[in-house]
Amino acid sequence: MKLKKSILKAWNWRYAGIRFRLMDINLSVYMGLIGLLVIFFRKNVDNWANHVLIHTVFVIGILEIVRLVEKHPENKLFSILRTFYPVVFFLYAWEELAVLQSMIYGSFWFTDTLVRWDKLLFGVHPTVWVQNLYNPWLDELMNFIYASYYTFFLLVPLIFYIRKKKEVSFAIYSLATFTYMTNFVFFYLLPALGAKPASLLAGLHVKEQTGFLFVELNRIIQAKGGIACGAFPSSHVAGALVWALSALRYDKKLGYIILPFAIGIGFSTVYLTLHHAVDPISGYIWGAFSFILGLRLIKIRREDPI
Repeated sequence: MKLKKSILKAWNWRYAGIRFRLMDINLSVYMGLIGLLVIFFRKNVDNWANHVLIHTVFVIGILEIVRLVEKHPENKLFSILRTFYPVVFFLYAWEELAVLQSMIYGSFWFTDTLVRWDKLLFGVHPTVWVQNLYNPWLDELMNFIYASYYTFFLLVPLIFYIRKKKEVSFAIYSLATFTYMTNFVFFYLLPALGAKPASLLAGLHVKEQTGFLFVELNRIIQAKGGIACGAFPSSHVAGALVWALSALRYDKKLGYIILPFAIGIGFSTVYLTLHHAVDPISGYIWGAFSFILGLRLIKIRREDPI
């Protein structure tokens, strides 16, 4: 009881009156949760104490960023930091999956299940069959569509920020963080590798894509920042759908531009052998559900600008 009172006293001293948005809560809860899981499953994590420390720093960092901006609302640099800091968390949370995703079970046990589901639903292994379609122009198109995904993290909120609609940027990041962070929790509960490293598909991906620009660009991106896991549901697809639906809600013209890319990304993940076919299907389902629930939450919290 005394410890609880001390914590509440310290919180009120430091953060009383500070307005935390849904995006702040989403990120801090996720980082705190994964940090706790690392402690519980530390036997399966190398240098587990470092991960716990990093997650603790991230949570404190979120609190301090929000506090800093609340104390200095006129500072433009602080305002930019306050709005766009989730991008750093997206990147870190994604990259650490390569190290932490299998910590609960010690394996990627769900991979074979996804391969079997693909065969059951489609009668073939879609990522193997799609090699019949490979040609330089289609390869380039699919890689271009897939690469467009990486622009959404900054482009969509930035457009509204430049228009001086900062509340819309906050709302979009709240919807996006809710989608990604909950999707990442699925990764830990159902750890799976993508199509290319799946053992049941070993030796079946025999054709290489060719192209002129985006094929090579994606190879560089995957070499530098890609991970073999994080398959089900596809967070790329769930996230792309939410970026598109968010844009549609606050600017229909922008939404109509992004929506075809969000749909195309689902096909491109299979074409590029990055995902099993059931991954983008489940990604669209989770993205739609997350958007509806996230929108409900920001409305309850009165953070929806409409």
